[in-house]
Amino acid sequence: MRSSTMATEFEVVFLHGQPGQKEDFSPVSRWMDPGLWLTCLDRPGWGSNPLGVIGIEANAQWVIDQLRGPRVLLIGHSLGATIAARVAELRPDRVAGLVLIAPPITQTSLMAIDRLLAARIVGHMTSALVAGVALGPRRRSEFQRVRRSFLAEQRHLLDELKRVEDSLALVRCPSVVVAGLRDRVVPLAAMAHAADRLGDARLEVVPAAGHDVMHSAPVATAAIVRGILYEIGLWR
Repeated sequence: MRSSTMATEFEVVFLHGQPGQKEDFSPVSRWMDPGLWLTCLDRPGWGSNPLGVIGIEANAQWVIDQLRGPRVLLIGHSLGATIAARVAELRPDRVAGLVLIAPPITQTSLMAIDRLLAARIVGHMTSALVAGVALGPRRRSEFQRVRRSFLAEQRHLLDELKRVEDSLALVRCPSVVVAGLRDRVVPLAAMAHAADRLGDARLEVVPAAGHDVMHSAPVATAAIVRGILYEIGLWR
């Protein structure tokens, strides 16, 4: 979606989590101004993207190559938020703001289950379960790819998260960490800690939402996005 009057000024880019696809942002985009230039990306290993899974650092470089607007608001969900934070670290000249939804961007985000999901034997079993639940009966043909992508990204998260966390203070753009009060994947305390570690961030807690904030609270999420757009002067 592009704006006829402001498309050359800035771009709003959404990065999905795992498992995920660009359509995950649809519930929120319906509540956004139709004049916004919204770009929703299928990351490598997911959806319509033909590339295989890559790590957080490589994902960040890939995202940078996709950016078209001179100034960008990055919205990331879950692992997509981890990648968005790294993009902001690498390209402060392009990223004007961040909305990090349920972000695992510090070591405190990791729980015992995260390490089990990346383990050699247990990881193969649990990734199959996650893929089956996420896809449902209509998308069974994608099962093997989703299973492999989930397991590979879980391992990349464990291997690369410290690098992201160590550089969070370098992210100087205005940021919002969006936390679902009922999130059982990323602890609320970890998301509060992430907001403290970022250079210029605040925590927004959505009481009725879990980890999948965008589906359970799309109106509240859209309002948060509009708020930071006004705050950083990218929308009037």
